[in-house]
Amino acid sequence: MPRLKSRFTRRQALIAAGVTASAIAMPNIVRAADPKVRVGALLPLTGDLALWGVPGRNGADVWAARTNKAGGVKIDGKQHEVEVVAFDGAYVAEKTLEGARSFVDQEVAYTMVIGGDDWSAIQDFSNRNKLLTSTLYVTDLNPDSKYLLAPVEVHPLYFGCGAEYLRKVEPDVKTVALCAQDDLTGRVALAYWRAGFDAHGFEIVKDQYFDAATTDFAPVVSALLASKPQAVCLDTAYPSFALLLVEQLFLQGFKGRILHAGLELLPDMVKRTSVEYMEGAITFFPRFDDPNINKSAPGFPDPGGFYADVEKAFPGGWNNTTWEFAACLEVWKRSVEAANTTEPDALLASMKANPPAHMYGPAVWWGQDLFGINNALVGSWPIVVVKSGKVDIVELSNQASWYEKHRDLVVKRFREENLMPDQKK
Repeated sequence: MPRLKSRFTRRQALIAAGVTASAIAMPNIVRAADPKVRVGALLPLTGDLALWGVPGRNGADVWAARTNKAGGVKIDGKQHEVEVVAFDGAYVAEKTLEGARSFVDQEVAYTMVIGGDDWSAIQDFSNRNKLLTSTLYVTDLNPDSKYLLAPVEVHPLYFGCGAEYLRKVEPDVKTVALCAQDDLTGRVALAYWRAGFDAHGFEIVKDQYFDAATTDFAPVVSALLASKPQAVCLDTAYPSFALLLVEQLFLQGFKGRILHAGLELLPDMVKRTSVEYMEGAITFFPRFDDPNINKSAPGFPDPGGFYADVEKAFPGGWNNTTWEFAACLEVWKRSVEAANTTEPDALLASMKANPPAHMYGPAVWWGQDLFGINNALVGSWPIVVVKSGKVDIVELSNQASWYEKHRDLVVKRFREENLMPDQKK
């Protein structure tokens, strides 16, 4: 049975209680079936991470509008409109938990979080209430995260493919220097990059963390360049950090390839350096007005049209989370329609038995090795390169295949950082 039909919730109880007092005045409130399926954007809409949260909510809204225009979500033979419910968790534990409680009251069938601290705040609540949730941080997965999925981005798996691509296009590059902020995101990502550079014959000549409170990046970059690297990897440095690091690389005369997870502030980087300076930088998040996006993302309906609709509704508001949360919703919709239910246990069982297509094509469930649970949907992922001030898709890489070939190197590097599941107990 679809979850919509099977649960009598606190919200319905409140409505019913109201009708008891005024049954004649408002009889239709109880009798009318609710045709909507609610999905929740439990995101930081204020504060520092609003940079990711607001575009994510906007993308979810546009996805819902396009989905409803096409007929909504089909469950058990009936079409249901999708409604996005948003709550500003502000990346604060208490507020995030408050949002999760409100989502249960509103019968939200599927919740989206950025991941990291906000997931930590609600994991126990999620298990008790079967709050099916998606994260953008695969590192949130653990043996106890029963209702958490990483259905789109499996950071940092694509970094191994990035190192492989660098070897292919730069056969003469031998040395690389790396840096990242000193937090879990930085450590997980840097461990994977190290494995990638190990696998493809690069010598890591400098490898350092910087404090997340750093504001002056000149000393950080000076230390990197003192090792004379031919390529510099900025890991998953947060967007504002990456901007300042790139500016310093330019000011201090570095002339090799730059690698970074997202280059979210590429236009600002170009302004502070030049179009020529950023040419050839390697990253992993495509633009959706890329001429190759429609054929590269077969698991997302009309990505080019989605981009145009977002730009029309929210001019200049696009970033990577805009499409990532929409892609999470697309995986959920496809799974719900295959399972004919939104009930979390039945839906999860169906998804595991029949992995839905990933945005970038066929996918498998993965994660047991590194995170103790196979709740990450891993498919191909694009490698994109800066050309004339924009990023262009240059190829799709198979993250799972790369991992299988180089598993021992990844495990070795993860153990160095105490990141393996058995080291976290």
